[in-house]
Amino acid sequence: MDPSAFFYTSCTRGDGWPALTRFHADLEYRLRAQEGYGISGALGAAMNPGTVPSGAIAKAGVMIALYSPRYFLDRGCGLEWAVIQSRMRRRANIEGVQGPGCLIPVCWKPVAERLIPQEVRRSESFPGPGAFDWLREQGLESLVSSSDPGADERYYVFVEQLTKSILEAGRAGLAPLDSDEARDTLPAFGSAQGAAGPGGRHLRVPEQPDPRHESAAGEPRSVAISYVGADQAWADWMDGVLREEGHTVRQRRRRVGRETLSQAVERARDGVDRVVVVFSRSYFDAGNTAPTDWEAAFDPPASDPSWLVAVQIDAAPRPVLVRGVKVLTLEGSGPDQAERLREGVMDPAGTAPRDPAGGAR
Repeated sequence: MDPSAFFYTSCTRGDGWPALTRFHADLEYRLRAQEGYGISGALGAAMNPGTVPSGAIAKAGVMIALYSPRYFLDRGCGLEWAVIQSRMRRRANIEGVQGPGCLIPVCWKPVAERLIPQEVRRSESFPGPGAFDWLREQGLESLVSSSDPGADERYYVFVEQLTKSILEAGRAGLAPLDSDEARDTLPAFGSAQGAAGPGGRHLRVPEQPDPRHESAAGEPRSVAISYVGADQAWADWMDGVLREEGHTVRQRRRRVGRETLSQAVERARDGVDRVVVVFSRSYFDAGNTAPTDWEAAFDPPASDPSWLVAVQIDAAPRPVLVRGVKVLTLEGSGPDQAERLREGVMDPAGTAPRDPAGGAR
């Protein structure tokens, strides 16, 4: 275990930076008092996680999740949550050993039950009714910021208890996660608010998708989004639109230079009903793709002709061998375009007529 990454504090700056840094420092002090100054932690929000996880979360043995309503809307926090859970599952699946307590959720600010994401509800790490009820009702932030002597005493008692839990869990020895795998992990919750799209346009992302909501056009689907890094903002917007409709969504960015186009598409197709492919100039220009590979990647097999939802976001001409593919062209990210995307996922065969010329429609 790297002593510089013994524990990781996952939080969002908007929840009060002074109080967050005080708590992290107090926790680190108690750990060092018990185990020596070789132990320290990493404060996640200081690194602006965004869409790429900090190296510390891929190595730390324990993650403290200071959750709040704002936390569950933060995509960076959702990614950190997913990374630590992925490491815990790997330990359980490969080594046959559970890593109890390696993810420790702590209520920073009270959260209404309906605002807790489904992925979090299903987590064995998330405390159910009766666990830390006093903390769930008040939130740790109220103790950190209070000048009342009684609150201060309760705060330090909690820090002491948490220190013991961290030390116990940290000795489980979670294996680190490769940086590429961490980067490809799908966030457990959150959205990219205000992400800038092509030309500086801002893409509207729904703030709090309701996973219980079902599509009016039919049952929700499992959907993967295949895209290149330059189109991350579009992938985030599509992710939010489809989750709002009740679909299960995962993002699959192409590993340009490390996999062929066919391999990237096949990886996206694994275990889902639909693959939304973000066609763009950046997508077409990425890598050194042979003409025949375009046809191989996007030729729907007879057994499953409806898996592909090709969505074009600009007017770039498509490669010759995919000019016959049915394409849904989006003109911006307004409500009408979001509705077109939702309809395309529910009925890929009706997205658009074939366009032999391959031009944008």
